[in-house]
Amino acid sequence: MSSPFQQRFSAKSPLNQGKVDPDAPGTPGKPGYEPSVKREELDDKGKEIYDNLRKERDSLLKSGWSEDKINAMNLKRHQAKKKNKNK
Repeated sequence: MSSPFQQRFSAKSPLNQGKVDPDAPGTPGKPGYEPSVKREELDDKGKEIYDNLRKERDSLLKSGWSEDKINAMNLKRHQAKKKNKNK
């Protein structure tokens, strides 16, 4: 029998699974799944973009923004960029 601690921090616990993008399509192990982005796997330009986005996110969190508000802002920005690119 497992203790409450073991049940809470089992292998299936989200605390043990690293960060997963909630908007990524698919399920792990199935076609269409997008694994989380790791900075080490990016090229120099990708690392620069990753770092800039992380700094911006940290700054917004410190100023009182919520994760949901930041995600909504990033989604709007992405949609506008995609819309302008398709014109």
